[in-house]
Amino acid sequence: MSEPINIFVVSDATGHTAESVLTAVLVQFRGAQFNIRRFSFTRTAEQLENIIQLAPEGRCIIVFTLVSDHLREILCKRGEARNLTLIDVMGPLINIFKVLLQHSPQMKPGMLRHANAADYQITEAIHFTLTHDDGQRLDTLDQADLIIFGVSRTGKTPTSIFLSCRKLKVANVPIIKDMPVPQSIIQLPVKKVGFRMNIDRLIQLRAERVGQMSYAAMPGYSTPSHILEEVEFCEQTYRKIPNLWTIDVTIRSIEETSEWIVRNVL
Repeated sequence: MSEPINIFVVSDATGHTAESVLTAVLVQFRGAQFNIRRFSFTRTAEQLENIIQLAPEGRCIIVFTLVSDHLREILCKRGEARNLTLIDVMGPLINIFKVLLQHSPQMKPGMLRHANAADYQITEAIHFTLTHDDGQRLDTLDQADLIIFGVSRTGKTPTSIFLSCRKLKVANVPIIKDMPVPQSIIQLPVKKVGFRMNIDRLIQLRAERVGQMSYAAMPGYSTPSHILEEVEFCEQTYRKIPNLWTIDVTIRSIEETSEWIVRNVL
């Protein structure tokens, strides 16, 4: 699909449960574009109505975790009226266990956060990493445990997600020719690592990427001469970043790269 898919995450608590499930699904669809908005602590019909009005009619998926039968009913009814796609993460499971156990659930929002602090930390790290992928949210990079730099197709995103599963908040910033990294980011007191890759391997990966998607808006994306200029600009940038660690990821797996970062950088 050429247009980004609109996804609303709606929850009566933080929304981390729904978003972690969503994340596990979306990583299987690399290359697709998503506009994700989270609406936390949604506990009234008025809040739901406002959210539904924000959703583009017929062009939005709402993934939700609402323990209240009443709120789930309102969302489903109003969402269907606007031709939205609705995905109830918790409701079906609650109903199944309610019948099997012959016991009514407590129906208290936000209980997962207190039940397992470790899982909560992982979910927080994954959420941070996804919202700081590919140069997003530069204004909050100071909250990261690690910033990864590199040109396109050096494996920044999968490595970032892998590390986030170890409770690390990771941001990745692309190095783009003739677009200097802001000085405010260069000077941040956050651990930083720069990825390098063999030119031939990078050319191969770029060519494969072009075959999968349209890069008409990026002239020279897979052209060897253009890639060489990008890499040279990247090296110039690396020399300007104090205390930057660098690693050649050409023949390293995501797991090997991540282990090296944890051992040497963090």
